[in-house]
Amino acid sequence: MVEAQVSRKGSEVTLIVTIPAKKVKEAFAIIKEEAVKQVKVSGFRAGKVPKNVAEKHLSEEELAKSLFQELVPAAYAQTVSKEGLKPIIPPQITVKSFKKGEELTFEAKTAEVPPVDPGNYKKTLKGLKPKIIYGPQGKPLKDEGEVTAAQVLEKLRETAKVDVPHILVDYEVQRMLSSLIDQVRTLGLSMDQYLSSQGKTAEGVRKEYHENSERNLKDEFILADVAKKEGIKVGPKEIDEAIDATPDEKVKANLGSEQGRAYLEDVLRKRKTVEHLLEFAKGKS
Repeated sequence: MVEAQVSRKGSEVTLIVTIPAKKVKEAFAIIKEEAVKQVKVSGFRAGKVPKNVAEKHLSEEELAKSLFQELVPAAYAQTVSKEGLKPIIPPQITVKSFKKGEELTFEAKTAEVPPVDPGNYKKTLKGLKPKIIYGPQGKPLKDEGEVTAAQVLEKLRETAKVDVPHILVDYEVQRMLSSLIDQVRTLGLSMDQYLSSQGKTAEGVRKEYHENSERNLKDEFILADVAKKEGIKVGPKEIDEAIDATPDEKVKANLGSEQGRAYLEDVLRKRKTVEHLLEFAKGKS
């Protein structure tokens, strides 16, 4: 049976998981047997290479890699289920100890949804002053300004208490950087060329993404908590209407999937929550 130690630092969770030597040996034997069947040696038919000959062509590194891929995800999933954890990002895995014939120990770091204390957001929003928009000559474009969504979100961040774990921010930053690299490649540019054309540095972009990620994650957790407190929900009909309104057929098909509908539900709930809070800030709710 897999053994695990669980430790927490805020909503960041660290697991130290140990897979027994017996289970490791059994899995390694199966993996090696399958690998032997795939070895190709000149002078022998596929799958007919003598075992002692085939084993000389096996890579210990590749066998170990296959072993980790076979055992680690399953042991992690088993531990998460047993401990009742609810991770919201893929784990960062580090093998701590492994020798042939011995137990395998790895560390997995992940994060759960952090607790949120929204504070007295209703009282705070009631005190919001409308934002006045000025024209090019320095005069207000309207007699009265309006409270904006940006003002509401900024005030919520000031009022609420939520500790976003570093591992979660780092995950988001890495995801955004990977997306940027893919976009730059489609333009036929190197990252150095792109950064130079934008007058930016790699360090500057990473810092910008870090700040944006931390702010966006705070907004997400705060709005989710407020939506729950205010009883704001999104029904299947609203999701269907949003999908039907999408002009791109490929995007529409993606949104129609289970994962796509869940994403759309989250987006719509956040939008409804902000609209609800805007109405409240304007004294209409």
